[in-house]
Amino acid sequence: MKNLKEKAYNENNSFVIALDGPSASGKGAIGRMLASEFNLKYVQSGIVYRSLAYLCIVNNIDVADVKKIIEFSKTDHLVELAKEMDLNQESIGNYASKISTIPEVRTNINKYLILMIKTYPRIIMEGRDIGTVIAKDADLKIFITADVNKRAERRYKQLQEEGKKCKLEDILQLLKERDLRDSMRIADPLMVASDAFVIDTSNMDQQEVIAEIKNYIELS
Repeated sequence: MKNLKEKAYNENNSFVIALDGPSASGKGAIGRMLASEFNLKYVQSGIVYRSLAYLCIVNNIDVADVKKIIEFSKTDHLVELAKEMDLNQESIGNYASKISTIPEVRTNINKYLILMIKTYPRIIMEGRDIGTVIAKDADLKIFITADVNKRAERRYKQLQEEGKKCKLEDILQLLKERDLRDSMRIADPLMVASDAFVIDTSNMDQQEVIAEIKNYIELS
């Protein structure tokens, strides 16, 4: 049986990483860096939910109209339909967080995500429930977290750099609400897989996080 190090560094092997954690914990940047490091397909499950949220918003579907949202979640090529749009907006993220609590929506989107795992032998998928639901048999499960105040500061800085108007206190409040929704929802709540490697990035930069993950892989 191939060990983790062999799977990671030998590109002839299949290698699946499940990367989970709360909003604004730094998963995106870390996920892209790991994808580059180990030549993996990088997939953000959150983009699928944000694409669905965007399509609902532009079609004036109220967040409480569960029936219509479920129907839209069956749409093929959700990501492609919103490909050219700026999905990194707090309004879209907040809408996506709310509709992600709908069990039927999660069921429909999970089918798409599981197909992605089966399609690409070397892949890193990032989200909230990848290690516990989508890729339970992933070769490596990583759970990245950080203090909510630190996460709010990072998101605020990111949005400021993108020229988007926002208030730090508003972002902090939204993150707290999302954390509560993600952890308390009935369908596939945010939780740490029992076999996940947990990293608190509150006082770490991206290079330090990558170094810690690589060290974990090499010692496993």
